[in-house]
Amino acid sequence: MPAEITPEHPNLPRRGALGAMFAAISISGVLGGLIGYALVASTCPTTATRAERMLEQVRGFQAHVPSCAWKELGAAVLGTVIAALGAATIAVLVMRAHTEWRSHAPTRARSA
Repeated sequence: MPAEITPEHPNLPRRGALGAMFAAISISGVLGGLIGYALVASTCPTTATRAERMLEQVRGFQAHVPSCAWKELGAAVLGTVIAALGAATIAVLVMRAHTEWRSHAPTRARSA
């Protein structure tokens, strides 16, 4: 039984446009992840506070500096997802507008 060949829709976006859309979404996701990571990394303490350092003079007190690795990872993942979803939404809207514009191309006015 031969496979039926389905014709392509005339308004499908071209492969180059789809590739550019994929690249734009990927790049914006990476940049969003970097922004999320940098926001948490810049606000996370790396040393004990001045009060904790003063309290270290008390016998038995040790200053605790928390690890921010999980917070940084979470911020990076969340930033990646939010940025990629935003870019994907814009890319889909642009592709729809582009294919609609191609299907309803303006006609030239005939001169008399």
